[in-house]
Amino acid sequence: MTFSSQEFKQQFPLFSQVENRDLVYLDNAATTQKPACVIDAIRDFYLHSNANTHRSSHRLARRATDMVEKVRAASARFLGAQSPREIIFTRGATEGLNLLANSLCRGLVVGDEIVLSTAEHHANLVPWQMLATQYGLVLRFVPDANGVPQVDRIAEVLSPRTKIVSVTGGSNALGFRTDLATLRATLSQRDLRWIVDGSQLAAHDVVDVTTIGCDFFVCSAHKFYGPTGIGLVYGREKLLRDLPPWQGGGEMITSVDLLASDYADLPHRFEAGTSSLGAIAGLGACIEFLGKQDRLAMVQYEQTLLAHLHDRLSQVPELELLSNPRNNLGIASFVHPRCAAIDIAQWLDGRDIAVRVGHHCAQPLLHAAGHTATVRASLVAYNSKEDIDRLIAGIEELLQQLDDTTEPQSAAADSAKDSTEAYSWQPDDLSKLDLDALRNQKNWQDRYRTLMSWAKVISRKDDIRTTEHLVQGCESSAWLVHRQEAGVHRFAIDSDSRIVKGLGALLLSQIDGVSEDAVAPPKLHQIFDELGLSQQLSESRGNGFRALVQRAFDLMYA
Repeated sequence: MTFSSQEFKQQFPLFSQVENRDLVYLDNAATTQKPACVIDAIRDFYLHSNANTHRSSHRLARRATDMVEKVRAASARFLGAQSPREIIFTRGATEGLNLLANSLCRGLVVGDEIVLSTAEHHANLVPWQMLATQYGLVLRFVPDANGVPQVDRIAEVLSPRTKIVSVTGGSNALGFRTDLATLRATLSQRDLRWIVDGSQLAAHDVVDVTTIGCDFFVCSAHKFYGPTGIGLVYGREKLLRDLPPWQGGGEMITSVDLLASDYADLPHRFEAGTSSLGAIAGLGACIEFLGKQDRLAMVQYEQTLLAHLHDRLSQVPELELLSNPRNNLGIASFVHPRCAAIDIAQWLDGRDIAVRVGHHCAQPLLHAAGHTATVRASLVAYNSKEDIDRLIAGIEELLQQLDDTTEPQSAAADSAKDSTEAYSWQPDDLSKLDLDALRNQKNWQDRYRTLMSWAKVISRKDDIRTTEHLVQGCESSAWLVHRQEAGVHRFAIDSDSRIVKGLGALLLSQIDGVSEDAVAPPKLHQIFDELGLSQQLSESRGNGFRALVQRAFDLMYA
């Protein structure tokens, strides 16, 4: 077989919708788009087979049950499991990891140890933290270099008390693959349980849990072209038989009386309640779809594309790449010193380029790398070089809008140097900001540029960058201060984000230097809506503006 990215993309109907024909979708590490066969399978289930499974005798229930168990068998083959009894359906990888954490930790005693890494998604960190607190367990971490686990040194943290090792198969934040072969060589002869969070692997690699050698493997279908709401847990059959179930309820029992219950056989003892049956139908279609592809050719194509992406990004002046294209699962992660990551993502969204920004639910890793947020572009096989070229063009266009990396201080900030007042900060000079000029801009892009230019009047104020002045609810850090002076209210704001500074300038242009009754929150929200900001900014960014408004009025009336 051969692989054609263009033909592959044509099987994904989202891209053929009128509103999405120009979409560059580079947020695949968060979730992939779905081929038509997956969408059709979900629809077909609800049209022709919708019924609950296993405990009914009518034909719809028999058909639904048969579908579920066929998909379970296909999932076992997909992951290289020895038996369908080794496959548990969950709502996703997060639920799967919580299942394993709760079931495995019940057999541990105070002082037993669990080994994790700094690169874990929060879903493979927080459950272990919760259980460690509950049972008095000790969390230890693989040695790392700037957050990247050095798995060849894992023996340094293993001890006779180590009972569980749970690590990612590949970073969702920086893209690097974990050296699973080295882990197998180190862990296979030890009396412990080894879990691999394979959420990022299945879209890019052919997974074989026998070759990996792990005891448990977890993944989510929506990461590899399947539906949301369905995940897979693989566990060695012998180990699963010894594990207590996590959740109780229907389907996971054989009999119940008032004081005790008998649990069902594998794998149903771990599947309490009604499964997401339509999603399971979609998962079956997804596995069949991937089975028809030349997976090796897909991997080679993605790696070529990823190298091109890193090469183009490396040519953008000042841009800092945190990811490396070698041994990478399709992710490029970067920052730029002249603007916040969220500013880049928001600008790209205006050009119909979808990337993700933030800590990517991997805060310890990013903190160890020296950052709190990055822009993440993540590829799969329906992406193209044209997508990458549009991404780079969008970034370069944004940088052209920015002035030199050092913003000029406002006149008010200059005068503050000689101020003898007790205050360490001075309001910025907002007199040249023209709200009507902003209103009269013809489109969102022009308004965005204007707001970015307004950010220049907001000087950096190190003295107010404290926890006390931090505004809760803003997507990027923002600090707001207030005082009363000669019968009017004075404000100052600072942020690492240009667009937040611009929005802050918009807000303060209406409330700085006015008396208490001169303005009210509804008027500010009305201005925000009139400018179309509520439609164009993300919900969290719009909520951030509202959080600034609320904080300003809280300060005024404190």
